[in-house]
Amino acid sequence: MERRLFGPLIFTFLVTVSIAAQTPAKIDVMRLGPQIGQAAPDFRLVDQRGHTWTRDSLMGPNGLMLVFSRSADWCPYCKTQMLELQSRAEEIKSRGLGLAVITYDSPAILADFTKRRGITYALLSDAGSATIKKYGILNTTVEAASTDYGIPFPGTFVLNTRGAVTAKFFEEAYQERTTVSNIMLKLGEAGAAVTARRISSDQLDVTTYASDEIVAPGSLFSLVFDVVPHSGIHVYAPGPHSYKVIAVRLDPNPVVMVRPVRYPASETYVFAPLKERVQVYQKPFRLLADVAIDASREARPKLASVDSVTISGTLDYQACDEHLCFTPKSVPISYTVKLRQLDTERASGGAAR
Repeated sequence: MERRLFGPLIFTFLVTVSIAAQTPAKIDVMRLGPQIGQAAPDFRLVDQRGHTWTRDSLMGPNGLMLVFSRSADWCPYCKTQMLELQSRAEEIKSRGLGLAVITYDSPAILADFTKRRGITYALLSDAGSATIKKYGILNTTVEAASTDYGIPFPGTFVLNTRGAVTAKFFEEAYQERTTVSNIMLKLGEAGAAVTARRISSDQLDVTTYASDEIVAPGSLFSLVFDVVPHSGIHVYAPGPHSYKVIAVRLDPNPVVMVRPVRYPASETYVFAPLKERVQVYQKPFRLLADVAIDASREARPKLASVDSVTISGTLDYQACDEHLCFTPKSVPISYTVKLRQLDTERASGGAAR
């Protein structure tokens, strides 16, 4: 028995070259600080209202989302992230998670930002950066004589109620911030309600959407593909074979940076007549294609006059059953996200670091 095959595919992702700045020493920031399964250090810090908090007192019934940020005064990416966190604060709370941001700013600066932007969650002052150092994420590329000295490599820890790290999100480009919806997706939870599109064929059904409908320069979010193969149908996962892998192909966009698609674990399919063992998906699965809005200096003029960004491309696949592989499909996909401009307002003159 021989299955018809329409030729091998050289799987290529169309990637817009990232020109966002990297940490000068190219430090692998995901290796810094407590790792998955390790306990996160405790602390005792004052917030923007003068209240004192510890790691455990911030906990919700299901744990804590703990964000380390550079500054609520001079860092536009940090302030814009804090505004996104505020817009999702009730949702985070409804999922049983506490929420707090730690910076090296003074309580006065944090109070000033809170007053101007209506922040309701805890902004914690780590003046002197003792907690930042304890967590092992002090930005060592900053000169000690600089006024920026003491900032962390920005990122997010998710802790369980015992204080152990269950997930962490740190990016090499300091401008990039993983959105709340993206974090929730990667924790295995549904994100906020978004507009989804359904793609159907005789072999499979796909529901696809962007994790976020509003993003900012530096936002790292996901294009989501929930794929349901019909009974007896499979599609191919990456592996040592020449079959056509299900793939997301995005068109070049000068303000969009594309990351390699995230494939879930696959299963081994045995095709006895050809004595083949290949990796496939036969059950429902999810693909995540991470994308970021370029936050580099070069991209700013392109983004200054727009209020939305459209990301387009195709979902390519070839479904097979135990007898044959069907005609390859290349389905157009398109997502338009609204663009939030960066928060560039500084603290008022009376606020001190």
